[in-house]
Amino acid sequence: MSFPKCFLSYSWDSDDHKDWVRNLATVLQKNGVKVFLDQWQTYPGIDLPLFMEKSVRESDYVLLICTPRFAKKANSNTGGVGYEKIIVTGEIFEGTKSPKKFIPILRGGKPEDSLPSYLKSKLYIDFRIDNSFKISLEKLLRHLHEAPEYTPPPVGPPPSFKNEKQLPSTKKQSDGIGKSLFSKLYCSRCGTNPGGNKTTCLGGYSSHNFVPLNKPVYCSRCGLKPGDPKTICLGGYSAHNFVPESGAVYCSRCGTTPDDPKTTCSGGYSAHNYVKLA
Repeated sequence: MSFPKCFLSYSWDSDDHKDWVRNLATVLQKNGVKVFLDQWQTYPGIDLPLFMEKSVRESDYVLLICTPRFAKKANSNTGGVGYEKIIVTGEIFEGTKSPKKFIPILRGGKPEDSLPSYLKSKLYIDFRIDNSFKISLEKLLRHLHEAPEYTPPPVGPPPSFKNEKQLPSTKKQSDGIGKSLFSKLYCSRCGTNPGGNKTTCLGGYSSHNFVPLNKPVYCSRCGLKPGDPKTICLGGYSAHNFVPESGAVYCSRCGTTPDDPKTTCSGGYSAHNYVKLA
C-alpha cells in the first residue's frame, strides 16, 4: 500500500513551536502519511542542504508552517527556511509539479505577517486555534489523501427548451410548418392564404400582397374573410378592402353580416357598407 509522502518546512521559533510541529508530524504519520521531519531524520554530520533538497523534491506534498519569523526568514533568504524557499520557488517556476503540492499552514500571527511573499496567493489551512485542531487536521488529511468533503455531481443531459427551434428534416415536416405559418398570412387584395391552389391574385392586381393575420378581418365591400374560396370581390369592386373585425358588424344598406352567404348587397347599392352593431 502506498502512502502520500509529506515534508514539513518550518522555522525553529521556540521549543514549544518545535514540539507542536513534531506533534503534527506524529498525527499525520498515524493517519496514513509518510512524513519527512528534520527532528526524525537528521543526525550529526548529515548534509543538511542535501536533506532539504531531497525531502522537498521526493515528497508529494510540502507543508510550510507559517509564522511571522518563518516569513521573515523566507523573504530574506536566510537559514534553512530561506534555502528551502529557493528549492520550492524553483519547482513552482518550473511548473512541473502539481499546484496542490505546496500547502501553507498558518500557525501564528496574521496572514499578511506570517505568509512569505511567494505564498501570499495560495489558500492556507488555519491551525492557529488549538481548540479547532481536529477540524483543521481533517481538512489537511482530506487534501493529502485526495478525499474532498464535497464532490460535484455527474453532468446531466441538457434541458429541453420550449422555444427551441429545429430545422425540418423531411418534406413532410416542412409542409406541416409551412401550413402553420401560412395560416397566419392572407392576401390583402384577394383574401387567399399562401400555399393555396390559387397562385395568381384575383383581386385586380398582378401579384399577391401577403400581410400578417394579427386579428380577424373581413372585406368591408363583400363580407369575404381570408381563406374563402371566393377570391373575387363581389361587392362591385375590383379588389377587396379588408378591415379588422372589431365586434359585431352589419351592412347598413341590406342588413347582411360578413358571415351571410349573400355576398352582393341587395339594398340597391353595388357594395355593402358594414358598420358596428352598437
